[in-house]
Amino acid sequence: MKPTSLAAVLLVSAFASLPVISYALNPVIQTMYTADPAPMVHKGTLYLFSSHDEDVGEKNNFKMKNWVLATTTDMVNWTQYGVIASLRDFPWAAKENSGWDGFDNGAWAPQVIERDGKWYLYAPVHGRGIGVLVADNPLGPYSDPLRKPLIAGHAGGLYDSIDPTVYVDDQGQAYLAWGNPNLWSVKLNKDMISYDTSVGENGIIGHPMTVKALGERNPPDTQGVTLPKPALRGTSYEEGPWFYKRKNLHYLFFAGGPIPEHLAYSTGPTPEGPWTYGGVVMPPQSAFTNHPGVIDYKGKTYLFYHNAALPGGDGFKRSVAVDELKFNPDGSVQMVQPTKEGPAPIATLAPYKRVEAETIAWASGVKIEPSSAGGQNVRDIHDGDHIQVRNVDFGEIGARAFMASVSSTAKAKHATGAQIEIRLDKLDGQLIGTLAVAGSGGQWMSQSTRIAAVSGVHDLFFVFRGAAGEELFKFDYWQFSEREQPDASRPLAAAQASPAHNPLIWADVPDIAIIRVGKTYYMSSTTMHMSPGLPIMKSTDLVNWSMASYAYDTLADDEAYRLENGKNVYGAGSWASSLRYHDGVFHASTFAATAGGRTHIFTTRDPDRGPWKETSFEPLMNDHSLFFDDDGRVYMVWGCNRIMLTELKRDLTGIKPGGVNKPIIEHVNALFGADQGGLCGEGSQLSKINGRYYLFNIASPKTRWARTVIVHRADKIDGPYEGRIALDDRGIAQGGLIDTPDGKWYAYLFKDNGAVGRIPYLVPVTWKDGWPVLGKDGEVPMKLDLPAGGQGTSGASGIVASDEFDRLPGALDLPLAWQWNHNPEPRTWSLTKRPGYLSLVTSRVDSSLPEARNTLTQRTFGPDSFATTSIDVSGMQDGDWAGLAAFQKKYGFVGVKMSGGARSLVMVSADSDHPEEIASIPLSGKTVHLKVECEFQSASGDARFGLDETGAKTYGMPGAPELARFSYSLDGKSWTPIGRPSRLAYTFPHFMGYRYALFFYSTKTSGGRVDFDYYRIGQSGASR
Repeated sequence: MKPTSLAAVLLVSAFASLPVISYALNPVIQTMYTADPAPMVHKGTLYLFSSHDEDVGEKNNFKMKNWVLATTTDMVNWTQYGVIASLRDFPWAAKENSGWDGFDNGAWAPQVIERDGKWYLYAPVHGRGIGVLVADNPLGPYSDPLRKPLIAGHAGGLYDSIDPTVYVDDQGQAYLAWGNPNLWSVKLNKDMISYDTSVGENGIIGHPMTVKALGERNPPDTQGVTLPKPALRGTSYEEGPWFYKRKNLHYLFFAGGPIPEHLAYSTGPTPEGPWTYGGVVMPPQSAFTNHPGVIDYKGKTYLFYHNAALPGGDGFKRSVAVDELKFNPDGSVQMVQPTKEGPAPIATLAPYKRVEAETIAWASGVKIEPSSAGGQNVRDIHDGDHIQVRNVDFGEIGARAFMASVSSTAKAKHATGAQIEIRLDKLDGQLIGTLAVAGSGGQWMSQSTRIAAVSGVHDLFFVFRGAAGEELFKFDYWQFSEREQPDASRPLAAAQASPAHNPLIWADVPDIAIIRVGKTYYMSSTTMHMSPGLPIMKSTDLVNWSMASYAYDTLADDEAYRLENGKNVYGAGSWASSLRYHDGVFHASTFAATAGGRTHIFTTRDPDRGPWKETSFEPLMNDHSLFFDDDGRVYMVWGCNRIMLTELKRDLTGIKPGGVNKPIIEHVNALFGADQGGLCGEGSQLSKINGRYYLFNIASPKTRWARTVIVHRADKIDGPYEGRIALDDRGIAQGGLIDTPDGKWYAYLFKDNGAVGRIPYLVPVTWKDGWPVLGKDGEVPMKLDLPAGGQGTSGASGIVASDEFDRLPGALDLPLAWQWNHNPEPRTWSLTKRPGYLSLVTSRVDSSLPEARNTLTQRTFGPDSFATTSIDVSGMQDGDWAGLAAFQKKYGFVGVKMSGGARSLVMVSADSDHPEEIASIPLSGKTVHLKVECEFQSASGDARFGLDETGAKTYGMPGAPELARFSYSLDGKSWTPIGRPSRLAYTFPHFMGYRYALFFYSTKTSGGRVDFDYYRIGQSGASR
């Protein structure tokens, strides 16, 4: 049992009372409520001006006093500047002048534009008029040159003068438009604070409010809600106009009615129309209003809008969000379905220069305020709050120390007990350092700490710790220092780094597909009957891989996936996948003979957080390669020996009627000459390099088991193709090609490696006469011309993990290293019934481990590894079994069984195809520590299984056996062997390397319970 202090109990209790934290990055600002987005781009920076809903205000009414600003250069990290202008900057808004709320309310939707070095902020004051403020820079100070409204009282309606949008055309003519319920505009003069009165009615142009121009209102307005006199609205136009130009077409985006508002658009030849209604852009959201802002930035177009998604939000406490906006070839606008994850990053953040603490991708609990040191700082920091910063690029050399400027009211240099935990990629991710915050007497003080080595691109989480209930400190900025490069004349990798090695990962990661997006590599693999499935991994160096996400939680939900009525999907589920990145979207596709025999495509814009969205269709396309060609057409390349090219619909919902559907290679195995009949050519992966198509397959001759790489090439996607054998070495095969940012090429392949499973290899590639040449002299080198970094012996540290079963607020229930055997039953496992433990309860009766539900697994890894756990078995009932297994068809485990009211320590082996209780020892206590050690290095021979036209075959296994050894401990320190070693064998139907597995099942009556205290893994006696 874990020692638990009273403070820890109180801390867990406090965490349990907190709301669940979402990893969603929309809305973009979380430290305050924001609305009415007004984005603009200036000199490479995107400026997001907006209105500001106060935290506290009159119920069912807006409370808006000022306008705020945030900026970004990467679309995910937003630097917040707080208030940059307010109602007090308009003298005519004083209560004695305006007659309404004066400076206490009415700062509605603004828009800002820069011209000739001046910044012009146009804003309405509670419907009484539109004013203009001018400043020399976007942060202000802003002043009112007119000291009166620019636009006011022209139509007699209370809200006629609201929601300004400003736009300058290619000839330098500026336009200002506004209005609710009508649309008005003026031509601004070059001074931007007056307008041309020679046009329209004293300068004001009323736009025709017709259905053709602005769409039909549905349902029609029958009451009229305008003030002071009700007027019927004849179109869908409500308010919030926004001008935008794309190519030669002008767009008018607007908020449409009736309430709740949707977003719509019209198009026209000029900013003055005439307008033609285009359609709905976004359906109504969680706030009853909405407001569009459309901007082009770094090659993409974005739609800003607002909703009520933040905690405490409603129609009067709104929050700005953003998603990518796309257009059809004819210029029409595609519908936007708001996302929680927001746009993908378009740049990285540099950590080796000062970064403001208020530069935030996502924050929980904190606020910002003007800083005594200038600018803003983060305040209201309490225990458990956190700040996330995304896509931080530590480079190849990496960081060695962290510095933060903080202010604490505690006595200078005295310990405060407050800390900043610095974590990678997840809220409970790798802890690379902890800054103990010292007192500073209320002054700003730079404080620093050394950190564990970190390189590459990561998300950063600053998790704040300290005494519950009190504000811990204030946070101004932070910065990392870079590791020193010993010889500035040579790169560190060449001078100092140990070389990476093969196997790349000594663990079961088969059927790999790898892509590169910028400097980051992504890899998909196969885990078949495990849930969640279709794992996605990432790397910044092609060597060190970590888990990013899974494409699905469950592939299907039926008796077989639930291990019911004797059915299962061992060795089935999803098989070889394809991974692509196209037009800002990641695509992971797979196929399954189970789940209806379909092809599945999963898509997301953020492979680290998802969500992944699924499309599936018939038929099953086995071992396929999804391919987006340069002309916009989409294909699947698939099949066994006879390779097919099948064109898909562009929306990926199925095969394109009338599209290409033809064989492009009749017989992959023909390259073996007369020695055909072995493993049929499969595992297709298609690449296009320098205008030529390269197709990789795996095949084997009949007379010997030799997994071989076959490459075909063609100048056109549908052929004709010419082929050759590219590699025949130790069965290392099946994969494709990947390049590095500096122009190196590699083939990613894998090898059947006995009981540990199918393990990845990386093979250097050179080019000769337009053909890829794999390896050196036809062999796969064991050392690579890449730095090892943290690869270690197994290379598996990023995909396996120890787990103490403690969870921070908002952390994933289970780290991504875990997978359930088949679909889990969520009602019978918990991390909250007993905080700090994994609790399993049985809900049915099963006869053996392979039938048991809620068996939780992680990969074993080589060349040798171990796993340990501790179980509280006080809740077991007669007929219950619980423990730690080396899990495959021929499994072995050490555990506890309950029989006749007594508990026994047992060791069970199924290495003879049937489970046998090898040893049994009485257990008097209620807790026991268990260990399983796996030895993989002694196995010889490369082949363990194969597939040919007749189905699955198991091949001979020469050499010394691979083994699992079992032991137990009553104190967690000294271990006692139990039973005998169990032989490990990679067999069907599991078709998977051995897994360490935590299990609990009942053979008599359900309802028993066990609590697992921890899960710890290691290698060669060293704790991981």
